[in-house]
Amino acid sequence: MGQLLREVAEDGAQLARQEVQLARIEFAQIARDIGKGTVLAIAAAMLGLLTVQMLVFGIVLLLGDALFRGHYWIAAFVLTVILGGIAFYLLKRGTALLSISPRNIKPEQTLATLRRHKDG
Repeated sequence: MGQLLREVAEDGAQLARQEVQLARIEFAQIARDIGKGTVLAIAAAMLGLLTVQMLVFGIVLLLGDALFRGHYWIAAFVLTVILGGIAFYLLKRGTALLSISPRNIKPEQTLATLRRHKDG
C-alpha cells in the first residue's frame, strides 16, 4: 500500500513538472509572437509615416504650382497651418478620452452588482 501511494505521489509530481514545462514553452512562444508582432507594427507605422510625408510634399508642390504661382513656401505654410489645426484637434480629443483619474478606473457597475449579490 505504501509503495502504491509513493508511486501515485511521484507520478503526480512528475505530471506537475511536465505541466509547468509545457506552460513555460507556451509562454515563450507567446512572447516571441508578441515581439514579432510589435516589430511588424512599428515597421508598418514608420512606413505609413513616410507615406504621409510624401503625400504632404506632393500636395505642397501641387498647391505651389496651381494656386500660388510657384511660391511653394506659401503652399507649405498653408498646409502646415491646416495639418497643425487637425493635429491639435485630435490631440485635444485624445487627451480628453485619456484623462481618467484613478477614482474613475473602478468598474462601478460591477461593484454595484457584487454589492447587490452580497446583500441579497
